[in-house]
Parts: sequence; C-alpha cells; structure tokens
Amino acid sequence: MVAKSKTSKKTRLKAKKSISPSSEIVPIKSNLPLSTEGLDEVIPADGREKYMSLGDHLEELRQRLIHCILIVTVFTIGFMFFGSEVHTIFASPYKKVLGANATFYQIKLMAPMLIYLKTSFVLAILFSVPLLLYILWGFIAPAVDVSLERYGKFMIVFATLLFWSGLALCWFTVFENFLRVFLVMFQPPDIDTKLPIDEYYDVFFNIHLIFGLSFELPVVLILLGRLGFVSSNFLLAKWRETLVILSVFSAILSPGPDVFSMMMLFAPLIVLFFASILIMRFTEKQALKEE
Repeated sequence: MVAKSKTSKKTRLKAKKSISPSSEIVPIKSNLPLSTEGLDEVIPADGREKYMSLGDHLEELRQRLIHCILIVTVFTIGFMFFGSEVHTIFASPYKKVLGANATFYQIKLMAPMLIYLKTSFVLAILFSVPLLLYILWGFIAPAVDVSLERYGKFMIVFATLLFWSGLALCWFTVFENFLRVFLVMFQPPDIDTKLPIDEYYDVFFNIHLIFGLSFELPVVLILLGRLGFVSSNFLLAKWRETLVILSVFSAILSPGPDVFSMMMLFAPLIVLFFASILIMRFTEKQALKEE
C-alpha cells in the first residue's frame, strides 16, 4: 500500500514537470466575424422599432416638428391668397343679422393684415390637424404594440371628426343667434350698431373653439377608460351627476345668455356622453377577449 502511494506521487510530479512554463496556448480559430458593425441598432423582426439613443430620439422629434411647421406654413400662405374670400364667408353671419350693408370699423392700424394672417393660420391648423397628429403619433407609435398603434390612429380620426362637428354646429346654428341676441335684442335704438373688426374675430374664434373642444368629451372619456381611471359601468352609474355637471358647464361656456345657446351645447354633450359609454363598453369587451 505504501509503495503504491509513492509511485503515484512520482507520476504526478513527472506530469507537472512535463508542462513547461514557456508552453504556448494555441487559440481556437473561429469562422464568426469579429466586426461589431451594425450592433448599435437592433431591429426587431416586425421592423416597427429599433434601438435609438436619446440624441437619436431628439433628432427624430426635431425632424417631425420641422415637418409640422412646414405644413402649417404652406397651408397658411395658401389661405392668405384667399384672404378676401375667407373674410366674406366669416363675416356673413354678421351681415345676416344687421343687413347686407353692415360694415365694421377699424381701430388699430394693422388690424386688417393681422386678421388675414390670423384667419389663414387658424384655417391652416384646422385643415392640417389630422396630418399633424399623424406625424406626431409616428414618433410614439414604435414604442407601443400593434393594437395600440391602430387604436391611436383611430383616435386621431375620431377626435378630428368630433372637433369639426363642434365647429359646424356652432357655425350653422349658434353663432348667428348669438349675434342676434347681443346686436339686436339688447341693443338700444339710439346706438349705431357696428363692431370693431378685431373684436368680431376674437368673439368668432373663441365661440367656435369652445364648441370644438367641448365635442372632444368622448375622446377624453375613452382615453381615461383605456388608462383604467374610469369604466363604462362607473359612468353609467353616475349619469345623473354627470348631467348636472354638463348643464353647469354648458351654462358657463354657452356664448349667449339665452336658453337656446345653452341647449345647443348641452344636448350634443349628453348624446356624446352616452355614446362614449357605448364605445368604452365595446373596447372593454375587446380587451377581455384579447386577455
């Protein structure tokens, strides 16, 4: 037993001496390319997003904002060529109330030029807003899944149509009656009725903006539901309180002191509120099916 152990020790010592310190380790050759070119961008299989640094994101956002500014600028310049025709259309409710010969008067020197510029800019925003929102959504879309990307495009179209519907309602039914109330019904007989041009357009844009933004109520409710803050069942349970809130909102923001102006804002908001509940219920069922 002792002799065997001594023999094994001598064998191990010989094995250690056979490995020279100067022996070289031969590297294993590989056919894989060692170049790291292209590793800074990782493109998924669906091609929707890729790895980008913060500087790359800011550069892309800058490019998209430049495109938006160029689009608005082109639309604004285009509408300025039709400034006189646009003024004739926008001033038609005023002339319908006071007569075809009704005129404005000018207080500020640059008021007419500023009116042309303001109307052209507002129309440029109005007609280009779907394209602008689509461009800006393209900056966010790669960070979300495909279903949410489609949902965002739908919301852009839906919000645009609602805003235009609010403007149309104000133009065809509310604004002319608002002028009639303040320029005819409450006007003393010994006053020459004539508005400053800049004041008329301020009132014109403010009233239409109120109706346009008010019609975005479904968009707000649907987005809150999508984020999980409210549900269709909660809104349906609180419909009485909601009607009171909408009535107060309509009374405060309606353009005229008459009941007609209030109801022309209140009635569509009620319809939009219940339509929002139906859309939210449909989206909630779709979300449950996906889960």
